[in-house]
Amino acid sequence: MTKGSRAAAKQARPREILEAAFEEFSLRGYAATRLDDIAARVGVTKGTIYVYFDNKETLFETMVVELSTPEHDTRPYLAALDQSAGAALEQLLHTVYTETLADRYSREILRLLIAEKNTFQSLSRRFKDNFAGPVFDALQQILMAGSQSGEFGPHAASIDPFFILSPFLGYLVLDLVLPEDSPDAGGFLASHIEMVKRLVASGAAP
Repeated sequence: MTKGSRAAAKQARPREILEAAFEEFSLRGYAATRLDDIAARVGVTKGTIYVYFDNKETLFETMVVELSTPEHDTRPYLAALDQSAGAALEQLLHTVYTETLADRYSREILRLLIAEKNTFQSLSRRFKDNFAGPVFDALQQILMAGSQSGEFGPHAASIDPFFILSPFLGYLVLDLVLPEDSPDAGGFLASHIEMVKRLVASGAAP
């Protein structure tokens, strides 16, 4: 191995360790995962892990931060308001489903954080702020815009965004815990969008 290739391998090592940690934590859970298991998956000694991470807790925290999707970009949803609030709302729901269900890192990390919520409360809060926070804020702006323009009923502005997204959150939990029992995502999304359209419609009861 040349000097350059050795340097490249060393530079890539932290990411390899994080990837291996993700696989082991997802498979065994935080408590049951040993650094030896992670080292074996990478093909290094446990001492190599300590070169980059102080302990298992630090490794877990770094894995959550590094492998989770960055803060959700809500600009496409808000840009869709130029067409209509309804279009923006439908795009938001469609993107939330497709991106979240397709991102294995974020899905599994969310499951781990739910299981370890008492140990890693600050990480759980950060995860929520980066994912749910921006989406909830964008949804609130869409509901307000639709209410003000008359496209939605006046009551739409006062609907809690959590109420709009609660069917998806329920679906996600079911898919994480009992994936074999989860309904078809496409059909569930279509029903969810139809329900929300009726909820915000101008003729709907507050």
